[in-house]
Amino acid sequence: MSRNIHQNLVKYAYLFGGIVSLGLALIGAILPIMPTTVFLIIALWCFSKSSARLEHWLLTHPKFGHILSNWQRYKIVPKPAKFFAAAGMSASLIISGLLFSFGWLQVTLFLLFAFICNYLFAKPSCPNSQGNSQQEKRFNIALSAVSCVLLCYWFIVEYSPSTY
Repeated sequence: MSRNIHQNLVKYAYLFGGIVSLGLALIGAILPIMPTTVFLIIALWCFSKSSARLEHWLLTHPKFGHILSNWQRYKIVPKPAKFFAAAGMSASLIISGLLFSFGWLQVTLFLLFAFICNYLFAKPSCPNSQGNSQQEKRFNIALSAVSCVLLCYWFIVEYSPSTY
């Protein structure tokens, strides 16, 4: 395979990833149980490797441009975005546990939730701060604890002997 074809395939793979992430961000903007900011950040990263025009469009977007510009420059995630993402992921974890039997879905959602929350809450909330505040750390620990309790509860309920 020639180098030019390989570069084009990689470019189109990033473009496809950016479009999929942008679609997931759009769904997240409509549905309160799915985060938007995380998928916008992924889309921005993909577009930065594939399409300068789409990257510029995201960075100058009237609603999300400021957040994405701060992310690109300083790796900042605003507090409201952190809390909204955590609340949305918590809601999706609870809803999936109530609607579906315990299994790979809840475990996958829990692991994804824990990873994303820990990553988001480790980032600063404003350009002058070095990391997250004590309040954000406590909030992250509380969310992780609630998620662990829910996961254990679903595991016990699902695998306990039924008494019919």
